Order: sequence, then structure tokens, then C-alpha cells
Amino acid sequence: MAKSLCKWKKKDIDKQLHELAHIVDKPRYICKDCARASHDKGFLCKAVKLPLS
Repeated sequence: MAKSLCKWKKKDIDKQLHELAHIVDKPRYICKDCARASHDKGFLCKAVKLPLS
């Protein structure tokens, strides 16, 4: 799996925007340190499951 979104730099975001869009689509987890969100907890360093609404 790719490195954690928590460690992405601005240049990573610019170069991999398409991949980023896929990662953050329909988020189910959020990083409790930096508040980034992802559909898979493997993309976050300290992931916690978002409550279902």
C-alpha cells in the first residue's frame, strides 16, 4: 500500500491527484492526529473508524 496520507507532501498531492481522489472517496476512517480521511485505514497513521450516519 502507498505511504500514509499523513506523510504526503504538497508535491505528492500535485503528482498523484487521481490516486488521492480514489483514496478519499467515501471515507470510512479519519486520522486522529491530522484529521485526514480515507476509505481504507491503511492510508492513515492513526486511523479511527468514522461513525455510520
